[in-house]
Amino acid sequence: MRYQRALVIGLFFVLLLPSITSAHDQKEYNILITENGLTPSSVNPGILVETDTLFFRNLDDREHIQHKILVDADQDGLFQGIDDFETSWISSSCELNETTGEKVNPECEQQALILLAPSNGLLPGNISMVHQIKENNETTNISFYINFAPDIHDMDENLPTGNSNELIEEKSSREQTLEFIVFISALGIFFVGIELIKSRDK
Repeated sequence: MRYQRALVIGLFFVLLLPSITSAHDQKEYNILITENGLTPSSVNPGILVETDTLFFRNLDDREHIQHKILVDADQDGLFQGIDDFETSWISSSCELNETTGEKVNPECEQQALILLAPSNGLLPGNISMVHQIKENNETTNISFYINFAPDIHDMDENLPTGNSNELIEEKSSREQTLEFIVFISALGIFFVGIELIKSRDK
């Protein structure tokens, strides 16, 4: 039974390996909300790609001050379009129920997440946003932007220049060779496992 478990785990890992090596690691990019504004105040190209997430952390502990992020998803500069959206108001703290430890106001938030992906209505490029600050029912708007790129796995800036078709064919050949090696390895593990099980049963 021990050999069977090891065989299944080994086979699963080998078959999963190509997808692990080619997948983009999603990351959360921290943007700090402070008394003096956002840090950083913008995100330039070359840092973020699709499926990354903006994580707005509130470090402004002043009382009765809230923050909100508005997103101009349709890029028309108005922030009121059908595709535009905004976060909830972000507070410095949320009152908790002493008995249950849960928030007294379920809508109270101390942070906000924004997924950079078409599924969230955002396409690669420059995205205009507004940082709203509310104090004593007065609201201040501060504009900022972020830039994110498409998540492209099969492009390599260090590849030599030349005929693009030749480069694609060369890469395709390497991938086929790698897939063949993985398949043979998986097959080998399978047969070795069978032999180990047989020898154990004798």
